[in-house]
Amino acid sequence: MDNFRKKSNYRIDIFFLILITIFIISCAAQQKVQKRGNDRPKWLENPKSVYSEQQYLTAIGEADSHQEAQNIAAANLSKIFKMEVKADETTIQRAMELTTSEGTISEENFQVTKNVNVISGQTLMNVEYAESYTDNLGRTFVLAYLNRHKTAMIYEEKIEGSSEKISHYISKGKSEQDHIKVYAFYNAALIIAKSNEVLLDQLDVISPMDKEMIELPYNYNELESLVSEKAKNVTFGINIKNDEEGKIKIMLEEILTDYGFVTSHSPLLKIQGNVELEKTDLNREDGFKFMRYNLQIMISDNNSNIVAAFSKKGREGHTNFIEAKARIYRIIEKREK
Repeated sequence: MDNFRKKSNYRIDIFFLILITIFIISCAAQQKVQKRGNDRPKWLENPKSVYSEQQYLTAIGEADSHQEAQNIAAANLSKIFKMEVKADETTIQRAMELTTSEGTISEENFQVTKNVNVISGQTLMNVEYAESYTDNLGRTFVLAYLNRHKTAMIYEEKIEGSSEKISHYISKGKSEQDHIKVYAFYNAALIIAKSNEVLLDQLDVISPMDKEMIELPYNYNELESLVSEKAKNVTFGINIKNDEEGKIKIMLEEILTDYGFVTSHSPLLKIQGNVELEKTDLNREDGFKFMRYNLQIMISDNNSNIVAAFSKKGREGHTNFIEAKARIYRIIEKREK
């Protein structure tokens, strides 16, 4: 009986010890996350006094929630770059596709943790959040920072990897005879080079000394001129059936001439297509008129190999059929570009 009581008391003691331990850990965790009070931390008044400007780039975000404060802090951090770095999001996306597609450098080699795509349009790498503080009014402040040295190393590695791919495409362009493929390889190199220019500009803000140490295996301006030169060798012809007043043809010509391509009666690229417009009565009480459209476009080379294909169908409405049709052409033009 005494042994049973001893074992029972032992179990109760262990149970209460566990409860007390959990309570202490819980309190400690709450104290770490929720820093409230009148004593504002030094980093909030002057981040550079705590995080040396020689080592860090810092910015503070303020909001009602911790997540929103983080987002604002990252956006404020990006403003340091915004005035000096201009990024074309479409070009960046195309560059990522070129450097991660099958047969090219693997995606893992370009994967960098803690990338933040912020409101300003800048995509920054290696953004971290150091500290947070919540005042008596419930406003949360978060400090975002970039470690200059560590982040510079990441940028250097990414620039080096992209440069290897640029050299690869330039080499492919030099070895090709087909004008379309020559242009495609040089243009692929230029797309990645444009992405590299953004990284170089950002690195110049993060660590100018590290940026100066980088030696690129290509000349950006020469590559840009080379792409323009090779584009002139790519000729095209357009034939769109049921193209009222040649509107679709004009749109396509503008797009292709913007690339530097040239029209020809014996083209390397043949653009053929068909557009169908049909009035549709939905019997709406407001009298709105609708038109359906179906656009098919196919691009082939002079050997009849399909280079690209595009199709789009839909429905647009307006107060009358003329305006509905005009809306269709505006939608098509926007999507074509």
